[in-house]
Amino acid sequence: MNKETQNPFTHTYGSAGQAYIDMGWAKEAIDNFDFDRPSEFVYKIIGVRGSGKTVVLSDIIRHYRSEEKADEGWVVYDLSSARNPLHTLVAYLAKEKFSRKGRKSIDFTAKANLGLISGDISTSRMRNEEYYDDEVELDELLESAFKAGKRILICIDDIAKTEDMVAFCSVYAKLIRTDKPVYLVCTGLFSNMESLGRVKNLTFFKRAETIEVRSLSEVLMTTKYRKLLNLSYETARELSKMTRGYAYAYQVLGSLYFKKSKDAGIEDLIGDYEERLFSQSYEKIWEELTEGERNLVEILIEYKKREDILQHMSKPGNYSEYRNSLLRGGLIREVRRGEVEFSLPRFEEYVRIFKL
Repeated sequence: MNKETQNPFTHTYGSAGQAYIDMGWAKEAIDNFDFDRPSEFVYKIIGVRGSGKTVVLSDIIRHYRSEEKADEGWVVYDLSSARNPLHTLVAYLAKEKFSRKGRKSIDFTAKANLGLISGDISTSRMRNEEYYDDEVELDELLESAFKAGKRILICIDDIAKTEDMVAFCSVYAKLIRTDKPVYLVCTGLFSNMESLGRVKNLTFFKRAETIEVRSLSEVLMTTKYRKLLNLSYETARELSKMTRGYAYAYQVLGSLYFKKSKDAGIEDLIGDYEERLFSQSYEKIWEELTEGERNLVEILIEYKKREDILQHMSKPGNYSEYRNSLLRGGLIREVRRGEVEFSLPRFEEYVRIFKL
């Protein structure tokens, strides 16, 4: 390990650091939104956990928060999926200089009680609040934004079907029907996106354009490893193959190699490599699988061909459903007709050791 050189690899969520590999996934959304009249209003970025979905979203956010894009009228709101996105969006808009309304305050009348304060304060406050509505407020704030020549980009990371998210998407569906410049980019697991798209009146979300974040290029990973770690092509390619193109594994393995002692070889990194993948990524991925998906994964440890798998399934009629779910979720990939393999490095070892 060179203590005088900063580690170019990072474990930080949503960041790729110096080791960043641009696969061009953000370009599709950017190229569309840069038109005067974009053909698409919504992009869904999907992929397995750790594949780099948030990094792609961050690319889009940085592009539209640039000084050049701000001069063109772009305003970006990065909303949390864990809170009430509709309410947060209203709060952000109300703080903008182009908003003529500013923060909405609630007035009340104070009467005599202790000389100054009225016991009717809570009643008056409720009477004012019952006329407030986030959707109505949003309409008025957006109208001010449009009159000021603004184009609004809403970004939400790790979206899922919650009561607040359904409410937000329902309001957004109304906004895009007006053909106003309000755009949405969100990331999430395929299963969560699909669940939200099945909600009544959210057809727009189900039909929205999808950007699938897949494996990183072996050539580009090899080039980065060689440059950042000062390796031969052979060693750099060996590291690249160990990651199977999984973005999180690419960063973890690069970081471990950077920090290793001079006498240690690649084989000496396997234990730490597995520990980080298993505890920081695969445990969460396993938790989010359904019982049927887990059962198929367990069978896939030993059998990869369709005819063999069907013989070992308790409900072979569900094979296509579970297989397609694992394929769309990025956990497996088809290597040839009727045969699949795991997309993630050493995932078989994780299941074999901890789940069988």
